[in-house]
Amino acid sequence: MTDFSTIKKLFGITEPNGFSEDEIQIIKDIFGDLPKAFIDYYSELGKIENLNNTQDSLNKPDQFQYFKHNDYLIFYAENQRVCVWGIHKDDLSKPNPPVYMSYDEKDWKQETETLTDFFEAMAFLQAGFALEYTAECFYEIEDKDLKVIVEKYKNKGVSFAQWAEGISFYGNHDDEVIIVMSNEQLFYSSANAEHFDELDKVLSKLGTEL
Repeated sequence: MTDFSTIKKLFGITEPNGFSEDEIQIIKDIFGDLPKAFIDYYSELGKIENLNNTQDSLNKPDQFQYFKHNDYLIFYAENQRVCVWGIHKDDLSKPNPPVYMSYDEKDWKQETETLTDFFEAMAFLQAGFALEYTAECFYEIEDKDLKVIVEKYKNKGVSFAQWAEGISFYGNHDDEVIIVMSNEQLFYSSANAEHFDELDKVLSKLGTEL
């Protein structure tokens, strides 16, 4: 089974809540082969709403018919469909393929090296809006503010290369995330009040409220 422990710790997930084999078969009937990491995610975590639909959206099996594309299996969409994410048809037989992003469904650029990296990065992004304690605004930051974040907090090890001109994630606890978008905007959240207060004491003093 694919390891989704980072996502589970972040969202406090203790029980699987995913789509059935029959529901996943709907996707297979359209696309044929599906990556193992894709099937595992849909089977284990696919129906968890705050993880998959707080900000942007994981396509449900019955939605794939509306995201037809000759070259890509489109499985995730930005909340206003400004962009979509997909797996190239030639990669569908790979267990953990790269993920590509497109604004117009014509020009595609690699977002993450693997599908599991994408699911983790997207979980961190969704967590910014979904966890119980969140910053009340975005902060505009400068290089000196970014330096503080990089020095004080661990990099979560996954990122978006394309969306919002690149998004990085930081945090010292499993149940928190600091989101840095295009090295210019900051947002943060935690599932734990104490951990959030620790973040807030440092981060709310950085940059300018937007």
